[in-house]
This record gives sequence, C-alpha cells and structure tokens, in this order.
Amino acid sequence: MFLFFLLSMKKNDERSLLTRNRILKKSMGLFVLKGYHNTTVRDIAKELSVSTGAIYHHFNSKEEIAISLFDNTVLLLNNLFNNIIKSNKTTENKIKEFVYGIIRVAKDDHIMMEYALNVKHKEIIKGVKPICSSGPFHLLRTFLNNEMKKGNIKKMNSYIATVCLTGIPIRLIQVKWDKVIKDDIFNYKDIVFESVWEILKPSSV
Repeated sequence: MFLFFLLSMKKNDERSLLTRNRILKKSMGLFVLKGYHNTTVRDIAKELSVSTGAIYHHFNSKEEIAISLFDNTVLLLNNLFNNIIKSNKTTENKIKEFVYGIIRVAKDDHIMMEYALNVKHKEIIKGVKPICSSGPFHLLRTFLNNEMKKGNIKKMNSYIATVCLTGIPIRLIQVKWDKVIKDDIFNYKDIVFESVWEILKPSSV
C-alpha cells in the first residue's frame, strides 16, 4: 500500500512538472508573438485549454512566469558556455564552439532565442539586466579577458571583444528572422567564425 502511495506521488509530481513546462513553453511563445504586456494569463490558459486556476496553481503571477523563463534561458546559455570553457580545446576552437553554439540554439529553438534577444526583460522584471548583457555575457567577457592575459587573443577592451564574439552571430540570426537569408543559418557558421576569429586572433597569428 505504501509503495502504491509513493508511485502515485511520483506520477503526480511528474504530471505537475509536465504541466509547468507546458505553461512556460506556451507563455514564451505568446510573449514573443504578442508581447509580454499584450498577453494575459487568460490567453495562456486558453492556448493550453486549461483554466486560469490551473495556471495560478503553478505560478502566482504572469511576472513569475517571466522570471522563470528568464532564469531558465540564462541557465541554458550559462551551461552551454561553461561546458565550452571547461573543455580541453584550444582558444581558437573554443571561440568556434561559442559561435556554433549560439547559431545552433537559434536554429534548434527559435522561440527561446527570440525570447532571449527581443523581449525587453528589464521592463518586465525589476532590477534585471537583458539576457544579452547578464550572466552569459559576463561569463564570455571573463573568458576573453583571461585569454588576453595569456596572449591567446588580441588585447582590446573586453566589452568590445565580447560584443564581437556575440554580435556577429546574433546579427546573422536577426537577418535570418527578417527573411533576408532564406537557407539554413547553420550553413554560414564557418564564415561567421572566421570573421570573429579575424578580429580576436593574436597579432602573431
């Protein structure tokens, strides 16, 4: 009987987590499509075919949904960048993986990347910086600053270096979203990396 109770509790927890993730995914899509301020909890509930009460069972407010989405997105990018930084690859290959990773996320999860780049998070969440200048950005800046000290990349302002690393692939992504580029953006990963590395590589190379 006790085992049945535990299994039942586990199933309920899994169902609850699944519902929470569905709410987050649908909310992200609506925030990107309609804008945060134009999306209501009722809109989210309608899209999911659930009651508003079901939404409030998991989140106290629309802002709490936005905070969870922000935290999840930052965590994903932090994990991506940390894994590259901790690898045994050369500096050049790490920078290549950063470029590839940013483009891959945009290709595999368009909505998440559009949420990260286009939604004005500081207007929604008090005291927060936009994702493109928060934790993941500073993680890359610290990495590049350390590589400069080792002589592995050209010495320059670390903010400029980080903008070069992130800005070129992000601009490619935005051009793709504007339908200027028709084919797969991953086809351009190598030329984007070469452009970034041309700026960052040490003078001796």
